[in-house]
Amino acid sequence: MLDYSDILKVIDQSVEAFVKKIPAAQRRMFSGISDELKRLDTSNGKIKTTVANLKIIQSVKNKLTRLIVTPEYIKDVKQFAQAFNEITTLQNLYWQSIEADFTPAKMLKEVRVQTIQDTVKALAGSGIGAGIGDEISTILRTNITTGGSYFELTEQLRDKLLNTSTEGTLQKYVRQVATDSINQYNAQYTQAVSDDLGFQWYAWQGSEIQTSRPFCQAMVENNRYFHVSQIPNLLLGLDASGVRMEYTDNNTQEVKTVELYSKTGLPSGFIPGTNASNFLINRGGYFCGHQPRPVTERVVPVAVRDKVYATQAYKDWKSTQ
Repeated sequence: MLDYSDILKVIDQSVEAFVKKIPAAQRRMFSGISDELKRLDTSNGKIKTTVANLKIIQSVKNKLTRLIVTPEYIKDVKQFAQAFNEITTLQNLYWQSIEADFTPAKMLKEVRVQTIQDTVKALAGSGIGAGIGDEISTILRTNITTGGSYFELTEQLRDKLLNTSTEGTLQKYVRQVATDSINQYNAQYTQAVSDDLGFQWYAWQGSEIQTSRPFCQAMVENNRYFHVSQIPNLLLGLDASGVRMEYTDNNTQEVKTVELYSKTGLPSGFIPGTNASNFLINRGGYFCGHQPRPVTERVVPVAVRDKVYATQAYKDWKSTQ
């Protein structure tokens, strides 16, 4: 029988298969930019602050897109986009195993089409220019306007594009877009169906490698099962009892609390604008690989149920049903 974890495995595998192909594109980027930088006018190893040098920035930015969006890269993007179709098939099989007469709503097909279009645009269209080109342009402009060292500029770009200790800038960008787009699509599909079927309880589920974010760690460690009435509290980093959620720091093994980011009033890493209506789709925010899996009341531990049912939030929610 198909398990929800099978869907999550396909999500993780599709992202990793795509991202592992990006280092080759990063090397093409660095090589091409290096050729453009040779046109910079310098004196004693310092970049001259001239109009001609500043114009090279736009030339580099234009060439950057061509260096990334090659026929091979487009092929990889299209292959990744096929994962959305696979997720759709698995979702339907999963729900059919729960409800024999399940039929996906027509709206979900349009959601898939639009999500694929937006993802391809972000990965191979205008999104590349904004996500990568602007970042490289800023480095170039800073060094040119301040008369920086040509050697240091080259090394900055090398570190930015080819960083092997973590990931280069293109790889980070692609990973975020790929991770967020396919996880949000899956979550949107799940929420649409679970709402129709009347699910009220969820289990926070995902791969263990995704538990570095405090909010997600706290959910996995102490708050795996939650009721929809708890969502307003979760957005404030609070558990069912209204107490700040705790997690174990991976580095120090200290028990810490989930704090809010001052600019958004939400837990760190959350997408700005996340609210009770879209939390089940946005989940833990950028790069989040966790999914709220719908579960029946009977699989939720009794202690968790009793705690939630005793809260005013649940009673208020219940009175509106």
